[in-house]
Amino acid sequence: DASINESVMEMYASAENAKGGVLEANGAASVKYRLKDILSTMHRLDDKLKSLDAELQERVCESERQEVMDAIKEREQALLPVYEQISVQFCELHDTPGRMKAVGVIERAVEWKEARSYFYWRLRRKLAEFDVRKQIIETAQVGRGHAAITPVAASKMIKSWFLETHGATEALWEDDKAVLSWMAQKQEDLETKIVQLTKANVTQEVFEVMTAGGNTAKIGTAGIVEGISQAVSTMSAEEQAAFKEFLKATLQL
Repeated sequence: DASINESVMEMYASAENAKGGVLEANGAASVKYRLKDILSTMHRLDDKLKSLDAELQERVCESERQEVMDAIKEREQALLPVYEQISVQFCELHDTPGRMKAVGVIERAVEWKEARSYFYWRLRRKLAEFDVRKQIIETAQVGRGHAAITPVAASKMIKSWFLETHGATEALWEDDKAVLSWMAQKQEDLETKIVQLTKANVTQEVFEVMTAGGNTAKIGTAGIVEGISQAVSTMSAEEQAAFKEFLKATLQL
């Protein structure tokens, strides 16, 4: 079941004859569609039974009512084998690859003859996606002020970047070769986005510390300045000069 860990698990089924149910169709029908349900369906759909039901309501004499009830019973017995077969077929239709795909149980139905090629490209795409996803998750690990990015959220972020590309569509996102090609072509853009995301998270973290108010802001600001001081002390003279110019330009000092 992919819902156990949707970030890494996917379910597939053979397109020809896969079944997802625990029970066979006969067993499912006997549990989900019992005799009373079959009889109820008969009386709802069969014209003769509907006519007999109406006639039964009109009869007052007990003997006449019994005669109609016997006719109803006879009609039910005649229809029962047909309706039992229909109930089994109904359960079978709810246990096909198409139905499993429609309700989200499987990712897709795969033809057996195409399985090797499909899963080769699927695995390559997923490994590449997981690598980018790992980098996105790491961008949020800059301090206590940020909630961790989940793998599922990171994948959605990658998808949003993909859809920003000219010509990209939801359908194309399901094409493993197209996504893999996009990742290769846009590698520098993806690295830039990840750097920007890291910078934004760090900026937000510092901002939250310095604007927290009270002693928290004072201690936090002092800690930030102390950290900068220690980092500067490890720089060369040229790096320190460049850093000072950067601070002047950024802070407009």
